[in-house]
Amino acid sequence: MPTTTIAYRTTVGLLWGLALWHSWESRGLFVDGSAFLVQIARREWFFDFYAPRLYAMVVGQIPVMVALFLGATDLHLMARLLSLGLFAVPTALYHLALLRAKDDAVLLAAVMAAIAVVFMTTSFFIVGEYNTAYAIATLAAVRLVTAERLTVFDGLVLAAISFLGMRTYEVMIYLGPLLAALILWAVRRAPSRPLLATGLHLLAAALFLAGMVVAVGSILRPHSQEHLSDTVATAMNFWQNMQFDMALAAALVVVVWALVDPKALLGTRPYRWAALFLVVLALSPVLALSDTLVRPLAKSQYVARTAAGMVIATIILFMWAYRSGLRARLPVFVVLVQPEAARRFLGFAFLMVLAGLPSDIYLTRTWISYLDTVRTIVRTQPGVIAFEDTPLAKNPHLLLVESWILPSLSLALRGKRGDGIIAPPRDFDSWQPFPPAEPYRLGAYVWRD
Repeated sequence: MPTTTIAYRTTVGLLWGLALWHSWESRGLFVDGSAFLVQIARREWFFDFYAPRLYAMVVGQIPVMVALFLGATDLHLMARLLSLGLFAVPTALYHLALLRAKDDAVLLAAVMAAIAVVFMTTSFFIVGEYNTAYAIATLAAVRLVTAERLTVFDGLVLAAISFLGMRTYEVMIYLGPLLAALILWAVRRAPSRPLLATGLHLLAAALFLAGMVVAVGSILRPHSQEHLSDTVATAMNFWQNMQFDMALAAALVVVVWALVDPKALLGTRPYRWAALFLVVLALSPVLALSDTLVRPLAKSQYVARTAAGMVIATIILFMWAYRSGLRARLPVFVVLVQPEAARRFLGFAFLMVLAGLPSDIYLTRTWISYLDTVRTIVRTQPGVIAFEDTPLAKNPHLLLVESWILPSLSLALRGKRGDGIIAPPRDFDSWQPFPPAEPYRLGAYVWRD
């Protein structure tokens, strides 16, 4: 079984290694990211079109905006920097959560489970602000349940991330009040309440509640009624994301077994059965050899984002119960505090993280191939290019195509003004940023290899 130090350092290394690799390969351009990059180059300013998610948008775009202000016109460099900003924010937040939990095997396992079940299985769509929202919630919960007393530094951290979370994503409609309640619990149980530290904690609670209000407003007055309807309609389609399914199933086996027979956590039986799902997860890229949709799919990660929020909320409640008065009364926690059980629990969470690596690597490799193919098409065919006449209309590239974004991705990848623009499929009749025959003029901004 890995020690807490090995598990912590390895997980942090993997998180940042993946973030840097994904950024280098411009994975932030997937779907909406391409439109973000084009709009940033076109406006030469932040693309901040949606107020309820404003703060997460702006923070993630800081690296690319710094390059733009310094005179960069290479869209390839800007794509990498946009990707870096999008990946670095949640990665840094999860890193801080791991750092805070590293001395407690059970809490460290809980944070690693959040990374394995949620972040690694839903972050291919990294431009989605939910990635930041879930990381904020995890970090806030860890800091609160591990705080022995109220400190100014903890208060400042909580105030900062609660401010960021105030305009990040709609899931704050329930994560906001949950975290505010956790803050009040921490204040109530504190042995003393210094004025400044207490004030900062209460400010953070108020900001999390403000995030709930913003989230409610975004649902009552959505940016797009069609988008809201699609989100509701796809919320129950999380099962289409097999990475999320296998990781969650493995976690549920251990959780249910622990509730029914807590002493089993002292042995290996629950983990052996749960490991069957991790084996399927680790070997899932092999399924791509068949001509079916039962395989890791980049676009399926987006549909699991809503269910992922409930997983984060459950993990937060688990951490609270573990560090509250329930710890001495619930049999499962009585067992988990024993060193042997805690080590096995941590070891399994560590295996969950490792099991997600092959599918992440596979999907990133398919993205690299897809981006190369789109760039080749755009550079070799001028004018408007019919989607049906390109390799994108066939597997495996078809699995990464989002019709409305094809013109924006084409424009971002052009090496010169006269390069082609791929049109959406002929039967596509929904909104797109611009007509393929009339692309935005980006001036000196082009993709340089």
